[in-house]
Formats: sequence, C-alpha cells, structure tokens
Amino acid sequence: MGEGAVSAAVDATPDTRDRFVDLIRVGSLIGVVLGHFAMAAVVLDHADGTVVVANVLETATWTRPLTLLFQVMPLFFVVGGFAHATSWRSLRARGGGYADFVHARIGRLLMPTAVFVAVWMVLGAAIELAWPDSPATGPLLQISGQLLWFIGIYLIAAAFAPALLAAHERAPRLTLGALASAAVAVDVLRLAAGIDGVKWLNFAFVWLAIHQLGFHYADGVADRVGPRRLGGTMLGVGAVALLGLVTWGPYGWSMVSYAGEPLSNLAPPTTALLMFACAQAGLALLLRGPARRLLARRRAWTVVVAGGAVAMTAFLWHFSALVALHAVLWGAGVDLAGDPTTASFWWGKLAMLPAFLLLVGLLVLAWRRFDRPPARAALAGPGAGRATVAAVSVACAIVAMLGFAVVGFRGVVSGYVGHVAVLPMTVWSAAVLTALAIALARVAVVRRPRRS
Repeated sequence: MGEGAVSAAVDATPDTRDRFVDLIRVGSLIGVVLGHFAMAAVVLDHADGTVVVANVLETATWTRPLTLLFQVMPLFFVVGGFAHATSWRSLRARGGGYADFVHARIGRLLMPTAVFVAVWMVLGAAIELAWPDSPATGPLLQISGQLLWFIGIYLIAAAFAPALLAAHERAPRLTLGALASAAVAVDVLRLAAGIDGVKWLNFAFVWLAIHQLGFHYADGVADRVGPRRLGGTMLGVGAVALLGLVTWGPYGWSMVSYAGEPLSNLAPPTTALLMFACAQAGLALLLRGPARRLLARRRAWTVVVAGGAVAMTAFLWHFSALVALHAVLWGAGVDLAGDPTTASFWWGKLAMLPAFLLLVGLLVLAWRRFDRPPARAALAGPGAGRATVAAVSVACAIVAMLGFAVVGFRGVVSGYVGHVAVLPMTVWSAAVLTALAIALARVAVVRRPRRS
C-alpha cells in the first residue's frame, strides 16, 4: 500500500471502527518479529560446517519470565475472535454462507502464504543442489518454515468460528466455560492420570477459548461492564491463577517453548497459557482508554494503517531475513557468540538488529503487493454442499501449514519426511495441500447458473 493509498484509507476510516483492535493486531505481529530475533541463538561452527539453531530460553534461565511480556499470540487470537465475529455477522446479514467465510479467510491468509511457499520451494531446491552435503543445509531449510504453525492454528479458530459464534449467541458464558473446562480436563487427564495423548486436544480447546474472548469483546461487554472494571478483574484473576499454577503446579513461567523444558506451556498449550491470556487481555483493556486517545490523532492512526497493510508480509518473511542474516555472517566467516548467558551475545544481537530490520523492510517492499485482502465478490450463499467443500478446504490448509511447521522447506530434492502427529509429511505434500485448499475454497463459492 503506497503513501496515497494509506492516506486514503486513513481518510475513509469510519467513526465506528475500533482502532484499538487494529493497534493490537499490528503490535502483536511486530512483537512476534522482534521476539523471534531476540530468541534465536545460532552457533555457526566453521570447523566442521555445522549449524546449531537454539533458543536463548534453553540456557539463559533469566529470560524465561520475560516471555510474560513478549508472548503476544494470545492477544492476536482475541483480536481474531473479534474480527471473525464481526465479519461472519456481516456476511450472514448480506446472505453469505460458510463457504463465503472460508473463501475470505483462505484468500487473506493463504494467498500471500502460497507466494512465500513457492519462493522457498525454489530456494530450498537450489540450496540443496548447491550444498547437498553441508550440515548447515537441513537445519536452515527446516527452520525456515517453522513460523507457519501459527497460521495453521489460527485457521482452526477460523474454521470453527461460525459454529462457536452460534453457540456463543445462545449461551455466551456457558460456551466459554465449556471450552475452558475442557482445556483444564485435558491437563488433568494428561498430568494426573498419565494419559499423555490427550494433550494435543488443547491446541483446539485453549486457543478456541482465548478466541472466544474476542466474541465477548465484539458484543460490547467491555463497554457495558466498563473496561477498567473488566480489565482489572481479568488481570487479577488470571495473574493469581497463573501464580498458583506455577507455584504449586507443574507449570513453568515460560510462555514460549524451548528444548529441554519439563512441560511446555505452548506446544501444546496448557491451562497456564489460558490464565496468562486472561491476564494479558485484562491488561490490554486497562490500556484501551489511553490507546484510543492516541489513535484519535491522525499521525498515530496513519502508522497503524500503514503497519496493518504489510503486517502479514512482515510476519511471513521476517524468518527469512533472520536466516539470510545468519547465512551471510556464516559465509563471511563471522564467528557469533552462541552463549546467551554472556554479555557479548546480547551486544552482538544489538549490533545485528539494524541489519535484520533492514532486511525485513526490503523483503516487505518486495512482497507486499501480495498482502491484500481479496476483492469483495458476489456471495455464493449458504448450502450444505458448499459448506462441505469449504470445510475440506480449510482442513487441507490446516494440515499443510502444520506440515510446513514440521519439515520447513527441507527435502525439496532429498525427500525429507517429518510427521504431523502420526501423519507422514513432506514439503511436497504440504505444498499440494496448500494448492488444494486454495482451489477448493474457490470451488466452494462458484455460483452455478440457474436453470430456466
């Protein structure tokens, strides 16, 4: 979006738009970009050509509580709930159906992702052919697609949004309570009864419960109760519950996963993450008043609009910038300190930050043209057949994104195989599922001419 387009979008902003939601969305994605940069601990060994990609949380224990400040994914899911509620209600009022909703979501998320995937498939093949025996090739290609896990989980929330919104409209408290209770039950079965396999269900229950908070916000509950009162209550309840779970329970303070942790709060998510999300959403509500006053100023709102226009592009490509930066340093023979417990590591990080941000900016400029919402088309309307095709489409998309999160772009030539749960997955099968998801989403909304 150019400067003129941004200015036009600012001028066209209706008074009814909740600018605070846009700020959270953009801020969350910026937090992800900076968080990934800060957490990466890459050791480049020139003696044997190996690359070890680690996380600062593994060795620098003091950084783990800091994830309470920098883990922003729950806020993004709350905002997603708000967006899905408002868009589905708008579609429904205009005569749209589930297929229209899925097509819009797939178009918004998967079209720019498909471009990202296509570029990295070519890069992956070229890198494997050029350096087939390098120990650095596999790890770098595998981690390059890791961030797509988020799109896969977010698509789960989108897929269930219309059904859960219907349940919310009938019984809002009961629906939220049922999802939260299911998440707690999964943790009890897993940790107390030793039934470990049930833990994967919390990828749905925890994130859907957090997503449900956005439905309540869309209903105006913060305005009815008062943002300070509601925010303070949520912050207090969430913080006290989290403190209890960490102090007397098996959970840790880190809200980001790392290798070797006794119990991850993120992969899969736990009751502790759910309580953290409650506290975080409460804190956001406490800050809503000052944020809205700031966003009433044209300059501040312009920054948010401009950021929102390229946020998806920055999210998709920032990992590529991180990989490219370390690859250049490795090729130049720069020996990076890989020990996050030393001051030199963090000084090195600070020195790398301008180059990283420059690379992200250049990649955004190169690929931002694909980060556009799909044009509003004539609605196909409801229908069981359309809904079934749309459901298959989004299922393919979810499996594809989780597949890329596991295998990355490793094996374009060599055929590397990973597993999503028990399902074997290669980069090619993930790519085919992505293309199939986009095609089926389109087929679901094709309107057949009426017979005379």
